[in-house]
Amino acid sequence: MTRSRTIRFTAAAVVLAALAAGTATTANAREDAVRGPAACGAFFDDFNYSSRTDPNFTGHDWSVRTGAGGPGIPNTWSAANVSFPTVDGQKSLQLRATTNGTAAGTTQAQVQQNRLRFFEGTYATRFKFSDTPVSGNDGDHVNQTFYTISPLDYDWEPTYSELDISEYLPNGGWGETGPVNFITSWNTYQVNPFDGWRKTTVRPYSHAGWHTLVAVVAGGHVRYYIDGALAADHTTDDAGRNVYPRRPMTLNYNQWFIDLDGHTGGASSYVQSADWVYYAKNETLTPAQIATRVNNFRSGGTTHQDTISC
Repeated sequence: MTRSRTIRFTAAAVVLAALAAGTATTANAREDAVRGPAACGAFFDDFNYSSRTDPNFTGHDWSVRTGAGGPGIPNTWSAANVSFPTVDGQKSLQLRATTNGTAAGTTQAQVQQNRLRFFEGTYATRFKFSDTPVSGNDGDHVNQTFYTISPLDYDWEPTYSELDISEYLPNGGWGETGPVNFITSWNTYQVNPFDGWRKTTVRPYSHAGWHTLVAVVAGGHVRYYIDGALAADHTTDDAGRNVYPRRPMTLNYNQWFIDLDGHTGGASSYVQSADWVYYAKNETLTPAQIATRVNNFRSGGTTHQDTISC
């Protein structure tokens, strides 16, 4: 798998720009059902916003990227590509990516939590991958992504941390010719020439539709689940280098094109959606426990909670 050397550099730069702008416990499902969602050390968002300019959205520490750089086609990030429609009956965060095969005719989308405060614990989101565009010809090398990341302070920086909980390429790319989901835990990398140390699990088949993505970061392992099934368990890369996070990270969604090689015809647009996102600080939860907590938030009328700092 070959990746663009600009991917990790520009992602870390976005983290720095956003910052400039602004004892693990295990519960059980029965206890969660009785006491409701955890009162402390939790982040939940139901994406119940009117638009990207909703003051509650920005007030909840989210930002929409409009700056320069990559990954993908540089300098093509558009705030207009972020919206909050009702998707399959639920208000959702939706990111759009559009291209006509030229850099000038390409726009990408990224949304992120601004602060470096996500570390050990359990991450989850309900995410809708798309195999085909909502308009135009199919075939573009689009990447639909949910991930956490810290800045890279310098090449081979030893505390760099990144978890690509899912990078879904419905039309292939990076050496794959068909739909593929990459799950990657990073040690570190250098910018130029690009070279990185990481552990990747490759799932080379369609993931179209809604899926619950989970990453549990605890005890030296990063365990990834998709729809309740263990998809990967990462500890070290193939050379024995640790890929467990070493510092707090930001939380991010983006949709971008890894290149323009697969494009044909006029403009094509792709969308990805997220129904909700949840993070339990310093807790190792099962997918069933996460579902119980999210259901408790919703049944109680909670659309957002942020108690990470307590």
